[in-house]
Amino acid sequence: MKLNMMPALALVSSLIFFSSASYADSFCDGFKKGYTTGYKQASGSSLNPFPPLCPLKPLKKLNDPDSDSERGYIIGLQRGMAAGSKNR
Repeated sequence: MKLNMMPALALVSSLIFFSSASYADSFCDGFKKGYTTGYKQASGSSLNPFPPLCPLKPLKKLNDPDSDSERGYIIGLQRGMAAGSKNR
């Protein structure tokens, strides 16, 4: 009985993992772009920084943009500006 459940469990867990990863893609892409822009603006550097790992996507608040990419960009911009101002 346990042998029959292993493929089903593996299938379900992989579907959950890949579906959540696909939703995070646009958020993380926006985060990386925003972090790079914010870091460059705050530090005055023209070199691209290495962005940190993408954070978990926060729950949507009332005034947040609809686009996950735009939400990620805003969060990345804020964090990049904070990191860039420390390295000045």
